Amino acid sequence: MKAGWEAPLAVLILVILAAAFNAKPVQSAADIAAWVQSVGSLLAIIAAIGIYAKQYKDKKTDDETEILAFVEAIRDEVQTAWDGYCLEIHPAINALPSGDYFDVIYPVSTDTFTIYDNGASIVGKIDDAELRNSVVKTYGLAKSLILSFQLNNSMVAEYRQLSLLYRQPDRDAVLSARADSLRIYASKLKELDSAIADAVAGLLARTGEWVAKHAIP
Repeated sequence: MKAGWEAPLAVLILVILAAAFNAKPVQSAADIAAWVQSVGSLLAIIAAIGIYAKQYKDKKTDDETEILAFVEAIRDEVQTAWDGYCLEIHPAINALPSGDYFDVIYPVSTDTFTIYDNGASIVGKIDDAELRNSVVKTYGLAKSLILSFQLNNSMVAEYRQLSLLYRQPDRDAVLSARADSLRIYASKLKELDSAIADAVAGLLARTGEWVAKHAIP
């Protein structure tokens, strides 16, 4: 319900009362009783409308507060995860020479994103299409990167095990093929790393602007 409805409603009620009085002026005690009853009914309707309007306003305020808190939490969660990623892995991926594979077991889990996973339904309530898209895109890329690291971890662990234990005549060919697969996969890691870096930068900038605009005084 939009603000400013009280004045038009009051004018409408006055017009209705004036028209009713002109049509049926007070001439007896029965008329007075009827008028009292009518006015009482109108006041009850006004009170009901007022209660509804307050409830609507309170709910809207609660929703706005919830969305603001969610966006702030998303910003903090992404910033924290990104800071941790940038301590070692992001620089290592960037420094990885072309043609090498990423020979690191990096323990990662999609359980990192507690805020987003528990409040994903709130994303649709954000009144900014670009921010909504940025949130979904960033988390989608982050989860893809995590799954890619998990697969790379398995491939590296398998390669190391083969290097230690595999002693068949085709050992060199098998190890070479596994190393080639790791090199190809490393290029995918570098592409995802670059994409997530851009997505995170865009999301953090966008959330900062949105929070500043919607901050509750």
